[in-house]
Amino acid sequence: MNFLHSQNELALGSRFKAISESLYAVANATYRASGVNLDAHWFPVLRYLQVKGPAGVTEIAAAIGQTHPAVSQLATKLRAAGWITRRTDRADARRSMLELSAKAEAELDRLGPVWCAIRRGAQAAGRRASGGLLDALAGFETDLASGRVEAEILVQRDRLLAAQIRVLPYRPEWAPHFERINLEWLERWFAVEAVDREMLARPQQHVLDPGGAIVFAELDGEIVGTCALLKEAPGVYELSKMAVESGFRGYGAGRKLLDAALAEYRRRRGTTLFLESNSRLKPALALYESAGFAHRPAPRPGSHYRRADVYMVYEPERRAARKR
Repeated sequence: MNFLHSQNELALGSRFKAISESLYAVANATYRASGVNLDAHWFPVLRYLQVKGPAGVTEIAAAIGQTHPAVSQLATKLRAAGWITRRTDRADARRSMLELSAKAEAELDRLGPVWCAIRRGAQAAGRRASGGLLDALAGFETDLASGRVEAEILVQRDRLLAAQIRVLPYRPEWAPHFERINLEWLERWFAVEAVDREMLARPQQHVLDPGGAIVFAELDGEIVGTCALLKEAPGVYELSKMAVESGFRGYGAGRKLLDAALAEYRRRRGTTLFLESNSRLKPALALYESAGFAHRPAPRPGSHYRRADVYMVYEPERRAARKR
């Protein structure tokens, strides 16, 4: 028997620390196998900045449960490695903010399948553990030491990377994903408005019952994106709430969601399709333009959103004419 095991509850702290380091090692092995130069110890800070946007050291430390000096030291290391940059807070010149570099944004935007594989591997090990706390802990330690968890993670990673994005219609059990994925990008880039919260919390009432539709992007059982088609009047629809989860961008989910929404609009014999957006969301605007949306003077009369400074209308015939 391992000596720490023989100490039972007295050694819990030491055993949890050893498990923590083993999990870091497994995650790092997965990153290396995936060609990513990322240290698992950096994950909390980088993921926070990816999901929440630029933030100060104090805010990050409080959110991830680490000390201010620890986060500050890590920030210095991440800056030197090119993962983050530091700038002055636009609202308070005395305060500095950390934000992801362009390189980090691009790298992290494609790590969703790897993170999902790590989560699946840890879940499988957790399910195999049974009995009381000490027995479960021993089983988890055995799994880690044998290499089984790492092997399972790599299998799941390969499975996810080989899978194809599918766009599927609304299911009631997926409603929480409609809210979760949209809140992520809204909280990162803007303030969540009352109209957003109401629609995201009650999609059946505000989208489906009035005659709209919601579609989801699915990857090997994981919901990674969503989009809504809102019916405003007979024949008039709004493309809304299109979002892809961070970590899964760059895999074509956005294009497939947009194509599915356009197909649904045509199936319903719609006469007008418009959207409202913001000029900060340049990749999204480029996607809309490529699909046939044309800019109109903004904001749209009667706009629902304070953040909207872009108004576009679907005019595929103009795009086709330009190609000719």
